Amino acid sequence: MKKNKTTTALQWLTGLISIGVFVFLLLNHKLQLWIVVFGVSAILSTLLGRFYCSWICPMNTSFKIIDSVYRKLGIKRLKAPEFLSNRFVRIGVLVLFVAAMVLFKRFGIKLNALLYLTIFSVLLTLIFQETFWHRHLCPFGTILSFTSRKALYSMKINEEECIECGKCQEVCPTGSILTLENGKRRNTSHECLLCGKCTEVCPVSVCQLEW
Repeated sequence: MKKNKTTTALQWLTGLISIGVFVFLLLNHKLQLWIVVFGVSAILSTLLGRFYCSWICPMNTSFKIIDSVYRKLGIKRLKAPEFLSNRFVRIGVLVLFVAAMVLFKRFGIKLNALLYLTIFSVLLTLIFQETFWHRHLCPFGTILSFTSRKALYSMKINEEECIECGKCQEVCPTGSILTLENGKRRNTSHECLLCGKCTEVCPVSVCQLEW
């Protein structure tokens, strides 16, 4: 448990530092440089999986703050609309986001798409569960879901020793853990944020982040 607490503390630290860098770039009118941060993370995700989401992404750090407050207040959020589960929806959102950035640049429109995307994601997560954004709308998450498919580092579940309690699914912010026909659980690695929440709640330690 000590290791889990240390990892959680480090995630909070790097996340808050990332928000600081994000705000610094914003105030200095250089927020477009954040694309470089994401680009490097996307390249590394081919080996390390979606570490960007839990360790760096300002949006996800904001989500964790919201989640902490809501849990203490006992506030429940809405689930994602069922019709958005189609994978073409998230691809469409990615295409629209990239097209918007290109058009803004092409016609000299001074509208920071990344800033408004971040604000929109936070406002949305005040109402809907995190899964809505992570699985269906986030353009960065969509890109990482492709680049991290063959990642060496991932969260794996020992299906033979799984006791089918489902606690890992309850805390997963992206719904990446599936229930098999035999009741055992399996993780969809390219949708996993590597947040480690499942490893903290698993009573038999079958959920492990490993190479």
